[in-house]
Amino acid sequence: MEQHFALLEAAVSCGSPTRGTQLAYDALVRAGLASMLDAVCYPMEKLEPCTQYPPHLLHLDTVMTVSRRLRASLLTALNRGQLPIVIGGDHSIAMGSLAAMGEFYGAEHLAVIYIDGHADINTEKTSVTGCIHGMDLAAACGLCCDELTVGRQKVNLLGKNLYILGGRSIDPPEYGILESQGAHLYTPEQLAGNGLRRALAEILPQLADKQVHISFDVDSLDPSQFSSTGYLLPNGLTLGQAKTILESVLGTGRVRCFECVEYNPTLDCGGRDIRSLLDVFELVSRLWKDC
Repeated sequence: MEQHFALLEAAVSCGSPTRGTQLAYDALVRAGLASMLDAVCYPMEKLEPCTQYPPHLLHLDTVMTVSRRLRASLLTALNRGQLPIVIGGDHSIAMGSLAAMGEFYGAEHLAVIYIDGHADINTEKTSVTGCIHGMDLAAACGLCCDELTVGRQKVNLLGKNLYILGGRSIDPPEYGILESQGAHLYTPEQLAGNGLRRALAEILPQLADKQVHISFDVDSLDPSQFSSTGYLLPNGLTLGQAKTILESVLGTGRVRCFECVEYNPTLDCGGRDIRSLLDVFELVSRLWKDC
């Protein structure tokens, strides 16, 4: 049976300090993404940031509402046999996507390829900012408070099955969390030259018996390559490196969900970056369907 793409919106920006990423889905649909994918669309209501919240969990109610709605939409798409592509929003939405993936496939069977300039594995106790977009992986691993639990399971991801590529802005406590969880971190320096080939040679065999979720944060890219995001971190990945990662992981035939986060269309005045994203989505859709 032919599988169809599902295009899921996760409209939130208040998991981060900046605003604008909640508009990414609309901008990409206007640019032709839904028609390019011939996708079934799952739009989401835009919510205002809540005004009352604990200082260590900023805009908690709004962030959690979006993640819970995304979980429900993603479970629907998975149950229908669709190929889900999630458009954030800030990276807090990964709490919702990983909750759905962990429930559907089982935490022990789920692997995550996390292409990001950050580790996003702070807990509410280690985070300096209180921004939940930096806690989504910790929440998925069951390390956070009950307020950050989405869905039926506390643990939706085992740290040993987490591969972060491109991380270069890591908070000191996160290094300890990554080590204790057995997670794998590959910095841009480690991926330079032949480093990316070596890293993929280590990672890909570990995906052979897993269901794979790819989470692509555009701040993994060097600002010279992509600048329409709230975090411009120097010494990032090139678009070519990101595409090589996607090609290699999709080539395993194990990918079950792809998400893209932190694109801010209000910063994309010339439209360069949305064209780059459409090129990425074309690559993902072509390779995914071929598998």
